[in-house]
Amino acid sequence: MSSRLQGQLLRLLACLFFMLCAAGPARADEYDDLRGKWVTHLTAGNVNTADADVATQVSFITSSAQLHWDGMRKEAGRTTLWDDTASTTTSSHITFAYQRLRAMALAYSTSGSSLHGNAALAADVVSGLDWLYAQRYHENKTPYGNWWDWEIGTAQALVDTMVLMHAQLSATQRASYIRVLDRFCGDPTVHTFYNVVATGANRLDKALVVIVRGVLGKSSAKIAQGRDAMSQVYLYVTSSDGFYVDGSFIQHYNVPYVGSYGAVLLSGVARLFYLLNGSSWPVTDANAGNVYRWVSDSFQPFLYQGAIMDMLRGRSISFPATSDHLGGRAIVATLAFLAQSAPAEKAALLRGIAKGQVQRDTSFANYYTELRLPDIVRIKTMMADSAIAPVAPLDTTRFYGSMDRGLRLAPTYAWGLSLSSSRIATFEYGNGNNKKGWFTGLGMTYLYNADQTQFSDGYWATVDSFRLPGTTTDGSAGTLVSFKSYPNPHSWVGGSTVGDKHLSSGMQFAMSGSTGSTLQGKKSWFVFGDRIVALGSGIATTDGRNVETVVENRKLNAAGSNALTVNGSAKSAALGWTERISGVSWAHLAGSVAGADIGYHFPFTATLDGKREARTGSQSQIDDGGSTDAITRHYLSLAVPHGVNPTASGYAYVVLPNVSAAQLASYAAAPSITILENSADAHAAKDAALKLVGVNFWNDAAKTVNDAGAPLVSSNKKASVTTLETAARELHVGIADPTQLNTGSITVEIHRAATRLIAADAGVTVLQLAPTIKLSVNVNAAAGKTFKASLQLGTLSSVTAAADAHVRNGTHADSNFGAATVLDVKKEAAGYDRQSFVKFDLNGITGAVSSAKLRLFMTAAGPTTIVNQAFLAASDSWTETGLTWNNKPAASTPLGSWTVAAGSHVDIDVTPQVVSALSGDKLVTVLVDAAANYGSNGWSQYASRNATANKPALLIVTP
Repeated sequence: MSSRLQGQLLRLLACLFFMLCAAGPARADEYDDLRGKWVTHLTAGNVNTADADVATQVSFITSSAQLHWDGMRKEAGRTTLWDDTASTTTSSHITFAYQRLRAMALAYSTSGSSLHGNAALAADVVSGLDWLYAQRYHENKTPYGNWWDWEIGTAQALVDTMVLMHAQLSATQRASYIRVLDRFCGDPTVHTFYNVVATGANRLDKALVVIVRGVLGKSSAKIAQGRDAMSQVYLYVTSSDGFYVDGSFIQHYNVPYVGSYGAVLLSGVARLFYLLNGSSWPVTDANAGNVYRWVSDSFQPFLYQGAIMDMLRGRSISFPATSDHLGGRAIVATLAFLAQSAPAEKAALLRGIAKGQVQRDTSFANYYTELRLPDIVRIKTMMADSAIAPVAPLDTTRFYGSMDRGLRLAPTYAWGLSLSSSRIATFEYGNGNNKKGWFTGLGMTYLYNADQTQFSDGYWATVDSFRLPGTTTDGSAGTLVSFKSYPNPHSWVGGSTVGDKHLSSGMQFAMSGSTGSTLQGKKSWFVFGDRIVALGSGIATTDGRNVETVVENRKLNAAGSNALTVNGSAKSAALGWTERISGVSWAHLAGSVAGADIGYHFPFTATLDGKREARTGSQSQIDDGGSTDAITRHYLSLAVPHGVNPTASGYAYVVLPNVSAAQLASYAAAPSITILENSADAHAAKDAALKLVGVNFWNDAAKTVNDAGAPLVSSNKKASVTTLETAARELHVGIADPTQLNTGSITVEIHRAATRLIAADAGVTVLQLAPTIKLSVNVNAAAGKTFKASLQLGTLSSVTAAADAHVRNGTHADSNFGAATVLDVKKEAAGYDRQSFVKFDLNGITGAVSSAKLRLFMTAAGPTTIVNQAFLAASDSWTETGLTWNNKPAASTPLGSWTVAAGSHVDIDVTPQVVSALSGDKLVTVLVDAAANYGSNGWSQYASRNATANKPALLIVTP
């Protein structure tokens, strides 16, 4: 080889060498790729510290690590890594120690940190891992304390730290740590501590530990095991923990937890999808797509201006370091993260929802403060992308029957309703959290508006927890037992919806299962667009306690000076003001910020107890882990007093969000809401402006609700019914079984006539369209679902008889009975047979007839079982005063038969006959006869047109 050729070859090899160096170390295998991907998930990779928010978070990561490093015990023979984690009986000390090591490893691995690549820091992290393995967390250790620390908390911190410090750990060290992971988190489907099935967010957390452990140990089987353990989580459940098809999410068997455990589960799914999709272990489960439905059904509706509603956060409402907005921000970050691995269409929606929530959340001085570094980078990128369109606020109303929660979400406010039942706990207490949650599930109402910090900023530490808005309270408390179930013993809890913005909901309640008092009653909330009607009846107790229904208990501005106006008069703005106010028609509370005013209307006028107070509390009073520092906030409350030991008390009021005092006064002068009934049998309200009716039927008995004395809606069983009439004369009906115990059907009668069925859910059967609408709904195993039907309303006309008479054979064969007040019917021996005839003149009927029924009222009958039958008469050429047995028309077309029951009416369908007559002589005659000879007592009588009431009528429905 020539020297020239040798030189060229050497230069080529040198170029290849530098190219390889610049490209970094060669890829060892796919496991290393996944480990690197997880490092990026934890550190955000190479970040731009010129961005102030990024730099601030890098500084926070660094300072936190430095603080832990400085406080770490490093001497030989140490008995703890930190002085405050020295316990050998408190399992959380193990988790805290591992979490601190993870924080130190994070700073070591984060670009831009002054501790990035610090060898001394790395050595101390590894030394700490070795010490914890030897002393606190190894495969031969007998667990103590809380199972979560052993199987999830410590395990999560350990695998993350192993990923971050992988290059600093020997194969022996990695093998040792993997053994302890396999000991306490070897099977993600089982709680090792209790040997019970792991579900929901807990199962997901364990699965992720197993997957990352599989990456670290280069075990395809473990990665697959963790991935496949998730299959159960994707499925909708019908009981206990998990997501339900109506959007509910339950954890701990009967506690609504969308905003806490549900959020953790969603976050875990996002991490799982991020890590595995695109690898050799992708998530291919056919049900995995349900995750995106969770977002639309379970998370998006309960996010309002960046906050996740507290009624879905369980005992975490008392946690010292969280709030509705902090919880909401974490969910928003998860949505943005989930979008990274979602299909394009789903990713666009996820980012749109997240972007809209960020834009509308003004509760943070800086939205990015204390967010994880990867979330800061991800959300900032999303917000800067003009191609991502923010999703506008939803405008919807829903009831979640599987978690007893109601919701009205509007563009400028949101209203939440927190209930409980024999299925759903009133509240959860555990681990010293949520020590005053007694009334949070007993009808507490949450009104969110432009006052974004109403339910944060010290709310739970300072609000009177025994006087929460919407609740009927006696101020009682029970005995706190960790993770004990505190149910409302009644099953009638639920509601029905119609349209997009209307809801009827209710709760029969008793305190026996929670505080142990004898207080009980029935409560309803009807959401009619932007008006919320609250009713209560049967409020009673025998404990000698004072009882009240809290219309409002609102946190005020810093001075506590929000204006309160009652019936047009300003009330005192001084803290310490109390007053019993009688004759209240309306009250208006000014918001702490623009767009936060609230109006209250009292349909029957009311007596209210008003109070403006400064309340001081501390976080430790509601949570054992909270600070004892005093917090003071100001509140305005309005309550309906029921007195001591009420026996059957009630209330009625209407909440109008975002109205001015002038608007409220105008509404109160001409209200659209009418309370139709507020009794032990039914709660019912009507909004004339919206043509809405809501009824809650409390009993399994036939019941009719009237409007101005006329029947309106009837039901034969416990039910919630909502109806809406549109401008196009369509009637939309929603029917539900709130008890979820009915294994049969509900029959609902709406006292209107319809010309046709437009649409109906499966399970809805139309029994008749006219003269009233009757629907049968099969609610077996429906889990509180609303069954919907829509019908085209018609015009019901009642045509009185032009002539009627009965005839009798034998010696009376030539006699006329046209002047009688009854129409006789009987079949017996000669001289006793009787038939009746009714004739109608149809000349006044115009328009297409969709239904025609002859209605006869049975005034009396013999003691035997008698069947009567009807026929079209062969001729209409008879007169009331001339009709006899000898000249009566013959029977023609059979029309139907029925069993006689005195005191009731019968409807005989004559639609074809009326339609035919309208194109002919416009007369129709019906003959009524007995079906057989029932003997001497086989007689029956109907009211004739000469009777004082219940005269024969032809009920005709036209468009």
